[in-house]
Amino acid sequence: MEKQSPEKKQRGRTNAFMILAGGYLLYLAYQLIAGIQESGHKALSIGAAVVFIAVGCGLLWREWKAYRYGLEHKDDPSSWSDEPEELAEPAGEGEEADDESEEPGGEEEGL
Repeated sequence: MEKQSPEKKQRGRTNAFMILAGGYLLYLAYQLIAGIQESGHKALSIGAAVVFIAVGCGLLWREWKAYRYGLEHKDDPSSWSDEPEELAEPAGEGEEADDESEEPGGEEEGL
């Protein structure tokens, strides 16, 4: 996938789509629960409603956290990054990664 160039500003279309998708899943779950008396497959309707509620709430929670993060870091351009935090600071070229893999006191055991 190609990264956006710095000249292009993100407009939040993905965020709006995720909010709409989460809301729609919650609406579908409500419709399933409301029509459960007429349904011939009550267990399937309940299971689908639970899945829709979980995924819909997960999408809405993710977007809420992103919104709150955006508000907190609105005036701090140094914290703006498209990469996850764990990938934002890569280890040196094998220097730090090798040090962490060794057990502490490993050299003293042979003495």
